[in-house]
Amino acid sequence: MPTIRSRGWVDAPVERVFAFFDDPANLGRLTPPPARVVLVGVAPVPPRAGSILEFRYGMGPWTPLAWRVRLEERVENARFADTTLSGPMARFDHVHTFTPGRRGTWVSDEITFHVGPDGMPGRLVDVLAGLAMRAVFVYRHAMTRFLLRR
Repeated sequence: MPTIRSRGWVDAPVERVFAFFDDPANLGRLTPPPARVVLVGVAPVPPRAGSILEFRYGMGPWTPLAWRVRLEERVENARFADTTLSGPMARFDHVHTFTPGRRGTWVSDEITFHVGPDGMPGRLVDVLAGLAMRAVFVYRHAMTRFLLRR
């Protein structure tokens, strides 16, 4: 499966950056238009390893599709990992890492994914999806810097 790695600097302390990402409702604020992601629910609350996050996603004002994610790991102010149970991709594993620096925080993402189908057509779809996801993560890091600026 393909893997994408992304890293961005945020001029804010690790505790503030982690708290922002720890709130799953903020995913919608980091999603570039015209895509739209809306949090439907989290159980159990607060989010912790084993929590199931339910989202709706789509384009523009339409968010008709369900997306279920399980939080696999959560280490406060350091990292969390999640796996898509059902949604836009056949496989989507995402590790978020937060590394404090002298005057801010490095936010790193590692995403392993497979859109589907299998075989050569699936590999082509994965390449195209990977290009789109790289653009999404450039946007996400820029929005994180903007939203958490001092």
